[in-house]
Amino acid sequence: MKDLIYAFLSLFYKPRFAKLDGQLRFPREIKGAKYISIGRGSRVLRGVILTAWDEYEGRSFSPSIAIGCGCAIGEHSQITACNRIEIGDNVLTGRYVYISDNSHGRTDGTDLETPPQYRELISKGPVKIGNNVWIGERACILAGVTIGEGAIIGAGAVVTKDVPPFCVAAGVPAKVIREMK
Repeated sequence: MKDLIYAFLSLFYKPRFAKLDGQLRFPREIKGAKYISIGRGSRVLRGVILTAWDEYEGRSFSPSIAIGCGCAIGEHSQITACNRIEIGDNVLTGRYVYISDNSHGRTDGTDLETPPQYRELISKGPVKIGNNVWIGERACILAGVTIGEGAIIGAGAVVTKDVPPFCVAAGVPAKVIREMK
């Protein structure tokens, strides 16, 4: 019965998306669906927030979120882009994972005097996550980061720099703690 409900829900959302070949399972919020694609066999679980910002505080963007095939985006995760986020095939995330290519403003004195919600969105670059990556619960993947194929990101890690393929990265900020090949 649940599969039938998820299939119906995905059919409801499908016309709004750039591509929706996977399942949406009761997302919390979707903004900019026309810039989001979800590959065949992928599941976006309950409570997920997907936001592709084409405009914020009067500034225009060209966002893109591409989730590959066979992925599972854990419950209550958030993926937000004003630039580009690419998630490869067969990526698994835990719950409450945060993936973002942007932040609210710069850290110089002028921006700090402006309330955060009114600062312009700034992107330090796209996020690229390779195939067969496992991202642990409550991990944060920040702008300008590439995570290589087969990597594992530990629970609670804050990824601010690239992670090579087939490595385990953990900590705040995340560091490679083990190479698997």
